[in-house]
Amino acid sequence: MNRAILLSALLLGCAPTIGSGEVKGSVDSAGGGDGLSGDGLSGDGADGADGADGADGADGSDGATAPSPDTGVDGVTGPPTDSAALFDEARIPEFYLTVSDASRTSLLREPYEYVEATLTFEGVTYGPIGLRTKGENSWRPFNEKSSLKLDFNRYDSGPDRFFGLKGLTFQAMNEDYSMMHERVAYRVFREIGVPAVRAHHAVIYVNGELYGLFTMLDSVDDEFLERSVADPSGSMWEQHDGEFADPYINLPNASRPTEGFFHEEGVDDRTKLQALADALEGADKVTAASAHLDWGSFQRYWAGNALVRNFDAYPSRYAGDDCHVYLDPTQDRLIYIPHGVDESFYYDTDFLNLGGLLATVCAADPVCRAEFTEVTYAALDQVEAAEIATWAREVQAQIQPWVDADPNRWYSVREVSAYQGVMIDLIDNTRPYVASVLGPRP
Repeated sequence: MNRAILLSALLLGCAPTIGSGEVKGSVDSAGGGDGLSGDGLSGDGADGADGADGADGADGSDGATAPSPDTGVDGVTGPPTDSAALFDEARIPEFYLTVSDASRTSLLREPYEYVEATLTFEGVTYGPIGLRTKGENSWRPFNEKSSLKLDFNRYDSGPDRFFGLKGLTFQAMNEDYSMMHERVAYRVFREIGVPAVRAHHAVIYVNGELYGLFTMLDSVDDEFLERSVADPSGSMWEQHDGEFADPYINLPNASRPTEGFFHEEGVDDRTKLQALADALEGADKVTAASAHLDWGSFQRYWAGNALVRNFDAYPSRYAGDDCHVYLDPTQDRLIYIPHGVDESFYYDTDFLNLGGLLATVCAADPVCRAEFTEVTYAALDQVEAAEIATWAREVQAQIQPWVDADPNRWYSVREVSAYQGVMIDLIDNTRPYVASVLGPRP
């Protein structure tokens, strides 16, 4: 059956009391903003979903029983500093949030504003920490199943760091019917040499009740840059409905608050962004742009999007989003960092002829197009060598108990299983798909 028809058919089927913390004078929140301020929804502070007892976790632990915090609240020294332990593939970590009635009510009324909460992990409680919901089209209120941001560095009396991290992001997977797109897609990017966050599954309880299965992500911030690039002192922007063209370079502004390049790290000097936009207006666009853009880095990022079928990100459409642009000080050129890949692995499409200006310029230039073709095939070789399809099946088996137990997922177990099957089939057939778009490898 045609994959698009199959997907359409499936869719139709288918703790301790903590004192108030003082907000730090210079808040370095958990990652960048979503590009939206959000008016939120008025809420009555009703209790969240009644989570049934969870099935046994994939790591063999009992997913139904919340631990009894026995070490008090750690608001100073923080836990171990090795964040790699959180992303250990051998287990699904479990996080226990304690959220007061007042904080719950605030989250329902102002969902993008941080509230106080505490976090218990492996028997140790940390707090106060910052908690808020996140998302745009996939956003859900906190009393359903929200994507969440945790900020450990928000309050003076808080822990400052958690396993060495200032923050973590938990994706509710409300637009990911497979419940595993991001974990797999981000690994593909990392395998092919594109700086990308670590992704793993995690389970969250709220006030002792199972809240659901989530994808846990690094926050794209200065700590991510320290782990991922040679020189983390450069400037970074989130590209959100923006393009390398004059109307977008100095956005957002008061009249267009959700479009443009949102400054996140370093100095907000847009000289390089403007220089690239100017270069793309000339005659020899590829050569002129190469002084401001690392074409090889962009081509790997573009190839990664193609391999994971991520068409909800730049350069898949004009004025795209779901990515970060970083000015690499080692070469004084811009590189791309993926972001928001939850809508990957849904369908095949022509990834060469897209709406994004950089892709359009490269595809029209014979040399650039040939380079992109070779980069894409080399990336495919790396993905196949890493046996991503086999690993994806292991992930599917690992999360199955928690998929079954999740009381707040937005789709049936049957739908999840069907979409996982489509996803793995797409991975298995990546080479003929690439050949159908780019032709045979030169």
